[in-house]
Amino acid sequence: MRLGLINATVICFALGACQAVPALPEVSEATPQRPHSHRVIPVSNQEDYFNAATNAQPGDQIVLQNGVWRDFDMLLDAEGTIETPITVSAETPGKVILSGQSSLRLAGKHLVISGLVFREGYTPRTEVISFRRDNDNLAYNSRVTETVIENYSNPTRAQRDIWVAMYGQNNVFDHNHLSGKLNSGPTMAVRLNTEDSQNNNHVIRNNYFGPRPVFGSNGGETLRIGTSHYSLTHSGTLVENNYFDRCSGEVEIISNKSGGNTYRGNTFFRSRGTLTLRHGNDTLVENNLFDGDGAPYTGGVRVINARQTVRNNYFKDLTGERFSGALVVMNGVPNSPINRYHQVDGAIIENNVFDTVRRIELAEGSDAERTAVPVNSIFRSNIVIGEGSDAPFRIQD
Repeated sequence: MRLGLINATVICFALGACQAVPALPEVSEATPQRPHSHRVIPVSNQEDYFNAATNAQPGDQIVLQNGVWRDFDMLLDAEGTIETPITVSAETPGKVILSGQSSLRLAGKHLVISGLVFREGYTPRTEVISFRRDNDNLAYNSRVTETVIENYSNPTRAQRDIWVAMYGQNNVFDHNHLSGKLNSGPTMAVRLNTEDSQNNNHVIRNNYFGPRPVFGSNGGETLRIGTSHYSLTHSGTLVENNYFDRCSGEVEIISNKSGGNTYRGNTFFRSRGTLTLRHGNDTLVENNLFDGDGAPYTGGVRVINARQTVRNNYFKDLTGERFSGALVVMNGVPNSPINRYHQVDGAIIENNVFDTVRRIELAEGSDAERTAVPVNSIFRSNIVIGEGSDAPFRIQD
């Protein structure tokens, strides 16, 4: 069996504490590059910024002066072009601090935001960074890069918000650092609540998702793509080469709730729970590393729904069982409503290595409601390595 290269990347853009950062990845034609600038516009206060943003033209580079920008309701609603995007950047990456009641919204086309830090406060909105201005004005072909959100949590733990919400289509979120969310709500979410945000082809690449402590109830995901209401909708989001470090908010580290997504080349380190294919079909999980390092409740992938593929992953030192096992293939609900458990049908689980994992759970969740066992599915060409006489397989139905 041939294993693909695990290409995980740890990136930390916290002030003065950067590790070696790889070059920006190759990007599709839809992803804007740094422009051949028409104008460089330095701004030192919010009034100057809004004047520059309101009058921004393709190719403009708006540069925020280093320092603390407090209570900054930052908005960029403009249209660049693929050859000449509009950019907003820090004078020095990591030296522009948005604090207090600050947030960022971007809407329009071909925009690039880079080098900002959100710290010492929390958003007054429902999102810290939003790829939309409002319900009718979304972002397309735009990018947020080299930006930090760190310990920027609402002090009311039950108050729900999202640190990064992606709307629109063909947007990129790369080389960013998100760490320390304490209050309710996913750290990051891809929203599919309008047609213009579906079939989105977003890219979430080369980011560091830092520690998120146990939240204790639903609503502590690190990443969620879709919701149950849109679970039969195609998203087409690519999540690759990210590092999930001690992301333990709840049993779903990633909650996949839409179709056609790809999770490739990511590392999950000491993270409780699983990458959960909770809703939606036709998702690919390949070339990821799930390293529990022996920490409690660490898991791998939980499979639900139709035509899911889990291949060429490495599962190592995972201690979780039941819903947090190294591999969990669920029972479904007959004729399931959209928000429950659809039957596993046509899953392919192949060419993976399970190295010293506590449990591989088959037909998990079997009870009076979940009686639809997995069908038409294949578990083949996997290597299972263990110690002692206790086999990891558990069949619940």
